[in-house]
Order: sequence, then C-alpha cells, then structure tokens
Amino acid sequence: MGKELSGLQIFKYLPAAKKQNEANCKKCGCMTCMAFALKLAKNQIAAEKCEYVPDELKIIIADALKTKQHEYRIGTENSVKTGGETVMFRHDKTFVNRTVIAVTLESKDRDFDKKLKRIKDFQIERIGETFKIDAICLKDTGNFNTAAKKIADEKIPLILDTENEIMPEILQANPLITGTDRYKDNLTCITADTLNGLESKSSEKIKNGYEKIVLEITMKNKTIQEIIEALTYIRRMAVQEKLEPLTFPVMVRIPAYNTLAETTAAASLLICRYANIIVLEDFDEAMLTALFTLRQNIYTNPQKPLQVESKVYEINEPDRNSPVILTTNFALTYFAVANELESLPFGSYLVVTPSDGMSVLTAWSADKFTAEIAAKTVKKFQLDEKVNKKAIIIPGLLSHMKEELQNALQGWEIIVGTIEACEIPEFIKSLNYKQQSCSK
Repeated sequence: MGKELSGLQIFKYLPAAKKQNEANCKKCGCMTCMAFALKLAKNQIAAEKCEYVPDELKIIIADALKTKQHEYRIGTENSVKTGGETVMFRHDKTFVNRTVIAVTLESKDRDFDKKLKRIKDFQIERIGETFKIDAICLKDTGNFNTAAKKIADEKIPLILDTENEIMPEILQANPLITGTDRYKDNLTCITADTLNGLESKSSEKIKNGYEKIVLEITMKNKTIQEIIEALTYIRRMAVQEKLEPLTFPVMVRIPAYNTLAETTAAASLLICRYANIIVLEDFDEAMLTALFTLRQNIYTNPQKPLQVESKVYEINEPDRNSPVILTTNFALTYFAVANELESLPFGSYLVVTPSDGMSVLTAWSADKFTAEIAAKTVKKFQLDEKVNKKAIIIPGLLSHMKEELQNALQGWEIIVGTIEACEIPEFIKSLNYKQQSCSK
C-alpha cells in the first residue's frame, strides 16, 4: 500500500493502453492518454478529469496521494517547519525540513533571564547561512506563563512542557504543547515508551479529531541504538507504508550524558536518523556549532550544490594595488578562499565565475570553467579599471589552462596559484603586493 505511481503505471489503466475506442479522446484537456497519465503521476491534474478512469485506479491513486509525513510550523514570526519528509534517504530525492534543535529552560530558573539572553544571542555563520537556536522547550517549574511570555516576546518558537493551564496569549504564539492534551487546536505532542503505545495513542487522538500531532518516543531505559531503530521504523512506516498514526513529525529529548562528547554524539545520530525535533537538556555553544554544521550538510539538497553569486567580491577594502584571484562559485570553495584572503593585511579582489556551483576541477571537466567564461567574467566586471597591475591568480589545479587563459585575457598576466586554500596568504605575500591598511 502507499506506493509511488509512475506515469507508465497509470497509463496501463487508461483507454489508449487497452486499445479502447475512447483512446486519446482529449476530453480531459490533454492531447493523449499518456500525457494525462504523466500529469496525474505528478498530481498536476485530477483523476476526475477523465470519465474513463476505472474505480480500481481511483483507489490506487487515492492511496498513493496519502500524506507521508505531515508538516507543521512551530512559532509565528520566526517560525520553524518540522516534518514533511518524503524519502528514507537524502540521495533518493532530498530531505525537506531540517531537524529542529531546541534547548531546555526551566521556568523558575534563578538565572532565567541570563540564560534566555545567552540562548537568544547565540548564532553562527557557515557557508553564507546564519544559524540560531530553533526553539526553547520551557519546563514548568513554577511561574510558567510569565516565563513563556518572555520567550514569546523574543519571537523564539516555544515547546511548552506543562500540565497546567496556558494563557491564550501564549497559545497564539503557536507553540508545540507537551504534557497536556487539552488544547486540541494547537500542535500537541503524544508521548509513549513503546512503538505500540505510540501508535495506539496516535490512533486514538486521530479518532477524537486531533489534526496537529507530534510523536515523542522517550529515551527512558533505552540505548541510543534502540531509539534509532524506533525512529527508523516510524519513518519507514510513514514514508513507505503511509501508516496514518505514524505519519507525524517525531521528537526526542536527549538527556545530559556523562560527557559533552557523548551528548553531541547522541544528538548527531538522531539528526542523521530521522528525528524531526531534538530537545537538548543543556546549552553549549561548542556542541551546537558542531550540530548546526552536521545538520547543514545532511539537509543540503544533493541535486542542488551550494553556490554563491557570480561577481567580484571586494575583501578588506581593496585598492588599485590589490591582487586579483579567480575561482568558481561553489560555496565551499568560495568561503575557503575568502576566509584566507580576509587574513591578509591588505585588500584583494576575488573574481567568482558562474559554474553551476561546481568545484574547480569538476567545473573544468564539465566545461563550466573555460577560458572564455573566465575572460567574459573579468570583462563584465571591468576589473582592468580597478587595478594598476593586470595580473590574475588562478587555482593551482588549473595550471594546465595558463596558456589558454593568457590567450583569452589579452593584456593580463596569468599567475598559477596554490592548490590548497590555506597556502594562499603566504603565496600572495611572496608576490610582493603593496601592503595597505584595511578595516576588518
């Protein structure tokens, strides 16, 4: 049940495949039955558009269109999405919404305001993206609504862990609620120690009209391996079998282990293996930096490489005596080179060519980095008017292109640079460029 349907599989049920008189009648608005089947497979047209679709196919299509995993938002202005996954493995298609990383805060903590500010102010930047804590899980230890309002006022998404009444104003902040199921219209968390218990509770809530559900599988008396196995089972039953009680995002609270390394390892495994939301007991900047980095890698679409805009980047306020460096628009390459150039005591121009987000050698082998493309980019941004010394440093991996680039860029000196980005500063200094003051 719940299998994907291809256009060809649908076509087999239509008049053209069965060689019936109604074949390719165009009544559905498509030129052929095959065209209709292809649109139907992509959910671009309704089955009802064809009056000859058999009931058997309608049942199969209805099953195929069932939701694999529901998608919800937590919060309002700075909301985060959770759920919405459609595959078991990112290389099949891509993962959709990054694992929500939340930290726990007790409502009556004597250092509540200080900790809240620390959480709010923490952020890191990596490959052009800025990451912050996605949500705060507020644990009710007293003075709950006052503490919740402070967090809501900071526009930080809330996970509310309480059995007590929640103020309407806080409910309007669209929190995820765990600990009570009295707020049927809000996103509600169902908790259980076993898979059978979780499925049973979820089925009951669905029957009672709950539409916004998050599942929580607890780590009580379980090893991390057992949790991973449970998460894998839930994702498989949701994505492949579309078992309704398990087609919801899954949350896991991670206890504080004996060492920070153990906690980080557990959280890393859960990010890689199907936890839609993880709640950390402790707030640690080093651990979060590692988790954000891992998550960014896992949730990058493998079919769309990270890339930056193709243009000339002016680093450290360059002037007419500054060096010119050439590279591709693959994000990792750009940031590796740019970070090294920022360490220089003078400015530089970094020319980034349009290469579909490919690295240097990949772009060259795919004809996305050619002498013509490089020359066109240099001329487009009028670099010859910005520098006195018309010399361009190219990646060491492209040393074989020196003569070709020299012919394409008449009047420019082509200098073969380093292979490793970390060697760029010393190499450029060896070229005796004038050192100028710059603001960093």
